Amino acid sequence: MPTHVVYPKVSLEMSSGRIARWLVSEGETVRQGQVLFEIDNDKAAVEVESPATGVIHALVDSEVEVDVGADVARIYGAGETYGETEPQETAAGEPANEATRAILVPGVRRSGRGPNPTPLARRIAREHGIALDGLTGTGPGGRIQKTDVVARIGDAGPARRPATVENPAILPAVRKDGSPATLNAVWLRKGEGLPVVLLHGFSADLNNWRGMLAAARADWPALAIDLPAHGRSPHAVPEDLDRMAGSIEATVAAQHDGPLVLAGHSFGGALAARLASRGQLDIRGLCLVSPAGLGPQINGAFVEGVLRARQRESLKPWLDLLVHDAAVISPAFLQAVVQQRDDTDLTAAMRAFAERFFPDGTQAIAIRDDLARLSRPVRIVFGRQDRILPFSATAGLPGNVGLHALDACGHMPHLEYPALVMRILGEVCRSG
Repeated sequence: MPTHVVYPKVSLEMSSGRIARWLVSEGETVRQGQVLFEIDNDKAAVEVESPATGVIHALVDSEVEVDVGADVARIYGAGETYGETEPQETAAGEPANEATRAILVPGVRRSGRGPNPTPLARRIAREHGIALDGLTGTGPGGRIQKTDVVARIGDAGPARRPATVENPAILPAVRKDGSPATLNAVWLRKGEGLPVVLLHGFSADLNNWRGMLAAARADWPALAIDLPAHGRSPHAVPEDLDRMAGSIEATVAAQHDGPLVLAGHSFGGALAARLASRGQLDIRGLCLVSPAGLGPQINGAFVEGVLRARQRESLKPWLDLLVHDAAVISPAFLQAVVQQRDDTDLTAAMRAFAERFFPDGTQAIAIRDDLARLSRPVRIVFGRQDRILPFSATAGLPGNVGLHALDACGHMPHLEYPALVMRILGEVCRSG
């Protein structure tokens, strides 16, 4: 019999909820104690670990409302066959057949209308502009899978090769009409007032902001975006910072129409400055956390090391360079990076990204002119003990830029001093 993974009760008043994000894929072999998914409550992101070792199946999409105690997945151990489970009954009281058995999960509220794609199939369809209505899936119970979406694309040609430095484009950076492709974007927080658009740094993803958002309450909504070649965005590397800015602009336009505040960390900070200077978005405030592009220096050994390392033991020393206090690098943070390195296509895309924007261990991007062109004040938060980008790069900033220099702080002020950065962001929102 497979092991059931149930939706847990994470607060006293909670009766149902949604999965914020899955950290494993359909059909993946998982270990007991491995983090399977996260749940967001009012105070923090809660990690749910695997109760057993085996192959995980029947994932519930993050869009689905789930009752506490309902099955969200099942783990099949050695010798157990996928779909082999206890008989269930259909709505008519008849035993479920083999096709429906794997998807009739009590407590999962589905409308019974429209397609039921896997999370990966949904993402690929969104990135390619493919409508899933009317598509018949080949998965259990007719569930739409990756292969079904790829087949519908039709004119995709031969199967793409794995990403390499020479061929990083697993997914296109532009649409067929030449316009920028939209990137993966998630509203991490709902609220009122000016939304804050969050751009992460190199080798991270949009989930890097969750710890900061959990540290303090705020009224403003937050939209986080995966940069190209990162997270769940297309793996193609844009030719330059302006091409990347075009993809961000297209992504924001698809999510929000109106004024906003822009915040970016590290490379995302440089990108945020370029976006503000382009004037295509109605940006009412700008907050840059340890921004790249203030000078040519970068810790090239870190860039190479964090891409080369594959195991927890080899990754941990490189990740410790990100912060002043190594305790900030939590086991969940480390595990997330380990899972990135297990994705060889994603790692190859990040390497191509680094070779384009950090050639020969040098920052090939510059944002001082972008900052000087802005009429609106800018806030920069920088750690004095930053070991990735030197604090000395903040010397001689334009007069419209205010600097928050944090002592006992490394390259991750938003994780090392999250409440403070949240307060600064709140001030930027109010001034906007």
